[in-house]
Amino acid sequence: MRFFFLFFLFFFSPYLYAQESIRLENGQSYDPSKLSRVFQTLHDEYDNVILFRTILPGAAPADYFILTRKTGQLKAFVYNPITEKLSLKALSNVNLDMIWKNLVQNELFTMKNEKDLANFCALKYHIYDSYTYEFIILSKSDMKVLSYYNPEYYDEVCYGLPERKKVINSASAFSYFWKQN
Repeated sequence: MRFFFLFFLFFFSPYLYAQESIRLENGQSYDPSKLSRVFQTLHDEYDNVILFRTILPGAAPADYFILTRKTGQLKAFVYNPITEKLSLKALSNVNLDMIWKNLVQNELFTMKNEKDLANFCALKYHIYDSYTYEFIILSKSDMKVLSYYNPEYYDEVCYGLPERKKVINSASAFSYFWKQN
């Protein structure tokens, strides 16, 4: 009996203590030409980079809220594309961990982009000139963009896409902590 316990402990303990591994699905191979130099630098330095912004039609480019992860350590940044200024966001480890867990729980890393999903919303419910939630998710070898157009409205009038609720929850976590400081 001890032999099996020692065998199990010796061979499987690295898996018990290993960092949570995140696999990016429904993306494409990492292409640095599609990213600004600041995002390329973040990609080179961190294991995972998640960029979030709300795009408003006709408005200046929105700031990005950025969450980075390297060997379990999380950091948050804000990036202004107009001034090209990247600044560290002072959030506690508990808050950063809550955001990360929210993204994992809402399956942001495996989700498909809204354009890749079947949408059976009647034409009479279509709206124009509203906002879009955009997530750019980078891992060491893959990247993907999730873009959801006014998901709160379409979730209310056009049922059937659980991804919308997940994007709303993920965006809410970013927005809540972004406004904390």
